[in-house]
This record gives sequence, structure tokens and C-alpha cells, in this order.
Amino acid sequence: MGTNLSREKLLFYAAAGALGGFAAWGIAEPFLGIRNIWIRDVILGALIGLFIAAFLASIEAMSVGQWRQAGRGIWSGGIIGLCGGAIGLVVAEIAFDFLGGLSGRILGWAVLGVAVGFGVGWATRSNARRRNAALGGIVGGALGGFFYQSLTATFPQAFGRAIAIIVLGALIGFFIGLVGELLKRGWLMVVRSQSRNAREGREYPLSKPVTVIGRAEECDIGLFGDKSVLGHHAIIRQEGRVFYISPTGGGQVRVNHQPIGGRQPLRSGDRVEVGGTLFLFRERAQAAQR
Repeated sequence: MGTNLSREKLLFYAAAGALGGFAAWGIAEPFLGIRNIWIRDVILGALIGLFIAAFLASIEAMSVGQWRQAGRGIWSGGIIGLCGGAIGLVVAEIAFDFLGGLSGRILGWAVLGVAVGFGVGWATRSNARRRNAALGGIVGGALGGFFYQSLTATFPQAFGRAIAIIVLGALIGFFIGLVGELLKRGWLMVVRSQSRNAREGREYPLSKPVTVIGRAEECDIGLFGDKSVLGHHAIIRQEGRVFYISPTGGGQVRVNHQPIGGRQPLRSGDRVEVGGTLFLFRERAQAAQR
């Protein structure tokens, strides 16, 4: 199973989470002189949740120039992360009194992590990715809480807090990516492409009931800059355990070098051509047996 994990994606998400954590620390640090512990925790948690979720929910779309999707990710992911972060640190403060420092931090940051994950998944409009991201977020948040307590107790306050929040973001991002990779059922991997954003080796998970391929920015798999690709060129539907591909809007699609005129089921190892892009279709069950 491990050979089917995208290490690039795991590093990408970990780095995005770490950057979000760094930004949150930089913005939040001036507010930490507030004496009222509840107000301080709400502000700190809200800012951490906001920035980590906004970075994770938008970074993938931003990296390929899908600015509308990136904006949607920043908005939806950030709002959910902000609310979840504020609640998480209030929970942590209450749990701190009843369970002790370490257990309180783990519980509180786990709440923040699940909110961040849900915010990241919400931006994708995929129930499967919402579930996967929330699972990854809760694991990353709980581990982040453990390291947060350890690092802030070991290093001077400002420095320890900075490192702890960056590590927290990296862990949340890493586990969101990891759970998504472990639970993905089908995906397309780019073999070669004339599109400016579909670089060789990039993987597109098929996590929605309907995945749209085309040149339009709102497409789930955007093939930008390739004039042989229509705005909405093809769709892939998941029905039960089977994925079907079909052309749309007059676009031409080839599967294993043969043009298709209607719906065609995909099998692991099929080569799918859309315009100047060649994909390799893979499924988890079949891939694990190879």
C-alpha cells in the first residue's frame, strides 16, 4: 500500500500547514499579553485555526493557478478553522483544569485539528474528502497538542510557542494528506501533458461522485493552456465501485488509444487521453495487488 502514497503530496501538505502555523504565530503573538485567559485563548485558537485551515484549503489550487477555487478554500476553510480553533482552545483550557496540562492540550488541539480538517475538506465539495481530512486533522491535532505542551515547557515562551505552532500545522497538514492518500479509491496520474499545470507524476484523486475534466477554472481536473481541451471536456462518474468516463461537449477522449463515444468503465492501468494529456488510471484495490 505504501508504494501508492504520494510522498510529494504529503510533504506539500506538511509544508503548507507549517507555513499556516508560522503566519498564525506571527499574527497572534502581540495578543498574548492579554491578561484575561479566556479572551487570549479564543484569539490564539481562532488565529491558528484560521491560518492553518486557509493555507491547507487553498495551497493546492493556488499552485496551479485556480484562483477561484483557492479563494473559495481560503473563505470556507478559514471560517471553519477560525471557529473550530477558538472552540478548541477553550476546550483545552477547561480540560487543562480537570485532566492536567498534557491531556488538556491533546484534547483541545484535537478539536482544532478536526475543525481544520473539515474546513479543508469542505472547500473540495467532496464528502469523502471532508471525512478523510477531518480524520487526518484530529490525529495531527492530537499529536500537535503533545508536542505543543512539550516544546512550550522546554524552550523559552515565545520561541517554544513559535516552534510548537509550526509543528502543529505541519502535523495537521501531514496527516490530512496521509489519510487522504490511504483512503483514496481511484485516481488519475499524469504521464505526460501539454497543459501548463498538469506536470508529470501529479495525481488527481477521484473522490467526488462526478469529476469534471477540462480547461475551465472550475473543473475538478483543470488542464490549462492546452487549446485542444474544451472548457468541460470529459466527466468521470463513480457508481458503486466502478468509475465510468465519458466525453462531454463534443470533446474527444481516448482510452488505451481508442476513441470512446459514450460511457466506458475504467480499469486499473487504463491509459486515458484528454487533449494533450495522458493519464494513467489506478484503483486502490487493484493497485495493492500489483
